[in-house]
Order: sequence, then structure tokens, then C-alpha cells
Amino acid sequence: MKVSFVNDSCERLGVEYISSLLKSGGHEVKLFADPQLFDDENLSFKRLSRLFDYKKRVISQLKEYKPDLVGISVVTDFYQWACQMAKMIKEEMDVPIIFGGIHPTSVPERVIKNDFVDMVCVGEGEYPMLELANSMEKGQIDYSIKNIWFKKNGQVIQNEVRPLIENLDSLPMPDKDLYYSASPHFSQCYYIMTSRGCAYACSYCCHSYLREIYKTQRRYVRRRSVMNTIQELMISKQKYKLKYLRFFDESLGADLKWLQEFSIQYKKNITLPFICYMHPNHVSLESVRYLKDCGCCEIEMGIQSGSDSLRRVVLNRDMSNKTIAEAIDLIRNEKISLVTDNIFGLPGEDQNDIIDLARFYNIKRVNRIYFFWLRFYPKIAITEWAREQRLLNIADYEEIMNGERNRPFARGGDRVNRNLVKLQFLFLIIPFLPKFIVRFIIKSRIYQYLPMVDSPGILAAFTSLFSTSFNDRIVHKKEFLRYSNTLKTFVLQIFRN
Repeated sequence: MKVSFVNDSCERLGVEYISSLLKSGGHEVKLFADPQLFDDENLSFKRLSRLFDYKKRVISQLKEYKPDLVGISVVTDFYQWACQMAKMIKEEMDVPIIFGGIHPTSVPERVIKNDFVDMVCVGEGEYPMLELANSMEKGQIDYSIKNIWFKKNGQVIQNEVRPLIENLDSLPMPDKDLYYSASPHFSQCYYIMTSRGCAYACSYCCHSYLREIYKTQRRYVRRRSVMNTIQELMISKQKYKLKYLRFFDESLGADLKWLQEFSIQYKKNITLPFICYMHPNHVSLESVRYLKDCGCCEIEMGIQSGSDSLRRVVLNRDMSNKTIAEAIDLIRNEKISLVTDNIFGLPGEDQNDIIDLARFYNIKRVNRIYFFWLRFYPKIAITEWAREQRLLNIADYEEIMNGERNRPFARGGDRVNRNLVKLQFLFLIIPFLPKFIVRFIIKSRIYQYLPMVDSPGILAAFTSLFSTSFNDRIVHKKEFLRYSNTLKTFVLQIFRN
């Protein structure tokens, strides 16, 4: 049976695992990617995006492939794109379409209502998709597959959610060829996860909702064995000539014993620079030294707010400024590049909170300060809290639940305070200015006269010129290839015609 995945411009690890399992079951799988030029989470220029619209080309390639099933993994930011693609596919082809990913998992009852969606996968999709493909190949869809919602005779069949996969080592290695063969920009950095789940349930994160779905599960956080992880990397290192890796675990240092063993094996067998996430509560002298010893070149760490009360009450993120400061010192003392995430536009936040955070960063210097605006996503805790507190009206809430708000957090989010936008520029320049100059800017309130840089294109150009972040360098290479490769295709097509 032929299964195709229609993909946006981002690599999806979940799709790679599903593809591997489908191929192990004898099915054929192919990816069709839309490069989304000038219309992604960072850049949005409508005229240019229409000029370089790739959707019809994807549909043409899909028709030539003639799949028996089309899958689309959907995040909320790209839900409208996914709906547009699915609608175009249905207009041209008589093929069943299944939506999966975090958005359909959050609001399956809304997604399944679309005429162009035949099925929705809730939660982990590896084995449900294999069972679906197997049943379709036999000529009879099994409508009882757990995790999948079906349409049948005008009715919606809502199957229950199966238990989470406990033994992650039982899964095959992710199918990197699926993406690497679709576009060269995917292969600029090797994406990997050694675990699933998170030890926390921050209100702004999908885990605050996923934990509710799996509240009866014995273990929400599951981890691959060290040797299973190393085996994947050894194979991939030889096959793809890797240069950089990025671990997408929520916090790579959450299990200190695992990290110690990993550090030894990684240093022995892989020895490639990598980037990872860390939670401040998991940063210790031991964890940082294990990471440094085996090749960690950069850590990304969530701070989110400089206010203890906002972190605790609004974000459900229980950690002190002292813990954060100590974590920064430990990482910087080991000469590891440090990038921090911060959310602005929080309920109850004012300019004094932002300025206090700027003072903090002037003392505790990091390599790069990411500046995001709050975005409300379906079913997460902060969205439900904001609705209860009447910070969101009924129309706002419905737009969020239906995925109709498509202004990503990198481009302004849902609660942009225009009076605070100028402070965005301040956080971009703090790492590059002497401390006494930053103190002067804050004390004299010169920040009020800083340029209002709310254009993602200008911000991207600025960081390209001055950022010392390893991740930024990799992203710039990926973006260059994404655009250059696609533009070259358009130019060649023009000459052919």
C-alpha cells in the first residue's frame, strides 16, 4: 500500500517514526513538502508567498504518485495551511486523508468536522497508522483502531486512546531518508529525541493538556536506553556525514544517571557538537559537566519570566530567580553557549516586569535572548485559565480552538502590547553591549526611543549579523537552502516553459 505524507517546511520526528514502522510492515511511503516560501512562522509576505506558492506543484506530484492514503501532521500554527492543502487534494483526488499531530490531538471533535478530513489520529500515531494501513491493504478499514476517529455513514466513530508506548527501544529508527530526500534543508542538522513526555506541566505548553489525556498512564515520561540512542547516531553518523545534532528532549539532563552513561558512550562513539534543551531545575554541576564532556556546544533554557509570581501563578513554573541565576552561572562557567527563552505579554505583566528582566540579563549574561509573545493554543492550561478569568471572550476562544489565529509567537502572538514592543530591541542588544551602557539605557529610560522592531524579517537579519548562537547559524543555513533550492526550481521551470 502507498502512503504519502504532505508536510510543511519543518521536519516532523513523529512522521519519521511512523514511516519506519509502515515500511517495516511492507508499505511504501513518500513525503511531499511545501517549502512555504515567505509564509512560515517567521516570515510572512503575502504577495511574495502567492508568487512562489508551491501547493499546486505538491498536488501535481501527489497525483503522479497516486497514494492510497494521505497523512498530514498538524501543529496549530500551520493548521490553516493544512486545511488548505487537504481541500486542494480532495478537489483533485479521491483519496482518504488523515490528520494527526498536536492540533488534532487537542481538538479532534472540531478537526473531524471538516469535509476534507476523513480520519483524525489522537496521540501517538505509530501503531495506529500501521494498523490502519494494514486494514486498508486488506480492502476493509478497521473502524475500531484505538487513537483514530473515523467518519462512517455520516457518523463519527470516536475510538478511545490507547496507552502510551512504554518501551521506546521497541520502535524502529526514524526514517530520515523520508525528509532528506524531499529537500536538502532538512539535512543541515540531525534532529533526535531520547525521550517522550515532560516532568512538568507548564501552563503554556501542550504537556499541560496531554498529561490530562494520559492521567491514568503509569509513566508519562519515557526514555530510550543509552545504547539504543547511540546505535541510531552511529548508523546516522556514517550514513549522513553528520556535522551537528539537536536533541529535542524537553530537558536532556532530567535523568542524571542516564546522562552520565550517555556522556561516556557519546564521547566514545559520536564526538559531534550538539544542542539541547535544559530545565533550570535540572542544571547542576554534574549534569553540565557531563554535557560539556561529551560535546554539548549550546544549551537552550526556558526562563519565560523574571517574575517569581508570574512564573508560579500564571505559568505553573515553580522555580526561583536564584535557581535560574545559578543555572546560568554553571552553564557559562563550563564555556557552553547559552540561549534563553522568554515569553512576553503575560496576563498581569507590566513594563516594570520587563525592565527587571532586562536588569537581570545585564548581570547574568547569556549568548542569545529569545523573545516570544504569548500564544494561546487549544486546550492548554493557560488558555482555559484565561477563558475562566474572562481575559478571552467567547469569540477569541472559539478562534483559538478552531486554529483560526495564525500569528505565531515569533511574530507577535495573541497579546501584543505595543508599548512593550520597543523593549524587544533592548533584549536583542543586551548580550552585545557593555554592562554600564545597558545600565545607562535602563536608568535614563532611553529604551523608550529604541526602534520598534516588530518585523520578523528585520529581526532575522539582525540576528544573522550579530548572533553568536550555534542554533541561529544552523537555522540560517537551513533557511538559505530552503529558499535557494526552491527558487532554483522555479527559475528552471520558467526556462523550460
